[in-house]
Amino acid sequence: MSTYIDSIILLLLCGAIYPLNQPTAFHIMCILLVLSTYCFECIIQNSKILTVLGLIPFFLCLLIPDLSVFLPMLCYMYFYRRQYHLPCLYIIPALQYLYKTGLSAGLLIFLLGMLSFYLACQNRLRNTLSQTVRKFRDNSVEREHLLKKHNTELLEQQNNQIYIATLKERNRIAREIHDNVGHMLSRSILQVGALLAICKDEKIRPHLTALKETLNDAMNSIRNSVHDLHDESIDLHEAMNSLISSFSFCPVQFNCQTSRNISKEVKYCFLAITKEALNNTMKHSNATILSITVKELPGYDQLLIEDNGTTTADSVSNLTQTGGIGLSNMTERVHAIHGIIHINTQNGFRIFVSIPKKPAA
Repeated sequence: MSTYIDSIILLLLCGAIYPLNQPTAFHIMCILLVLSTYCFECIIQNSKILTVLGLIPFFLCLLIPDLSVFLPMLCYMYFYRRQYHLPCLYIIPALQYLYKTGLSAGLLIFLLGMLSFYLACQNRLRNTLSQTVRKFRDNSVEREHLLKKHNTELLEQQNNQIYIATLKERNRIAREIHDNVGHMLSRSILQVGALLAICKDEKIRPHLTALKETLNDAMNSIRNSVHDLHDESIDLHEAMNSLISSFSFCPVQFNCQTSRNISKEVKYCFLAITKEALNNTMKHSNATILSITVKELPGYDQLLIEDNGTTTADSVSNLTQTGGIGLSNMTERVHAIHGIIHINTQNGFRIFVSIPKKPAA
C-alpha cells in the first residue's frame, strides 16, 4: 500500500514541474506510455523484463526532453528493488533536459530523485520490519500450538498412566481377594462339611447346612466379583502389545484407536482372534510383514489383520479343520456377540471383524 502512496506523491510532484507548453497528441501519447511503463514496473518481478521496460522511457526522454521530469518517479521502483543500473542510465536524458531548460529545472529533478531514493529506502525498511514482525508472530503462534499439543500429550500420558495404575490395582485387589479371602472361605466350607459328616445331633445339622449354603453363596459372590475385576482391568492396547511383542516371525505394524469404554466381550474376542491369527501366520504363511489395526467407530468396533503372504483358499479350508480355536471358532466367537467376520485370501491373508456396539442403557 505504501508503494502506491509514494508513487502518487512522486507523480503529483513530477507533474507539478512539467513545462506548461501546448501538448500535441503525440506528446500526450508519450506521457501515457511513460506512465503505463511505470505501472508495469510495479507489478513485474522479472529483472530482465524490468530492464527492457526501463529502456522505453529512456529513449522517449531522449526524443522528448520534457518527459525527463518523470524520471524521479520512474527511478522509484528501481531504487526499491536495489537495481541501480537504469537510474544511472537516466542521468543522460536528465543532463539533456538540464542543458535545455537551465540549472533550476535540473536541480528540481535532482531533488525529486533524492526524494524518490529516500521514499524507496523507507518503504523497503517498513516492508522488512513488517516481514520480521509477521515472522515473529507466526513463530509465536506455531510455538503456542506446539506447547498446546505437548500439554495435551502430557495430559494424555498422565491419564494413561493413571488408567494403567488403576487397572494394575484392580488386578492386585482381585488377586488378594482370590488368594486370601477365597482360600479362607474354601477352608471354612470344608470345615463345615467335615462337621456335617461327623455331627450326630439332628438339631444342629440344619444350622450347619444353612451355614454351608451361606458360605457357598459368599464364595460364588467373591468369585464373580474377582472375575469382574479381572475382566475390567484388561487394557486392550497393552494386551495386544504383549501378544505382538512375543511374535518374532515377521515385523508387525500395530495401530490401535480405541477408547477405554470398549466392552470386555469385544476385548476377549479381539485378543483371541489376534492370538489365533498370529499362530496361523507362523504355521501356515510365508508373510514378511503383518498389520494389525483396531478401530473404534461411533457404532462399531473393528479389527483388521492382514499380511502379504501367499495363503490360498485351500489352506484356509485346512486351517478351519485344524485344532485350537481355528477359523471356524473365530467365526462362532464373532457371531456370538452379533458381529461379522470376513476372510479374504487375495493379495495376502486378511481377516476383518466388525462388531456393533451395544446401545447405551
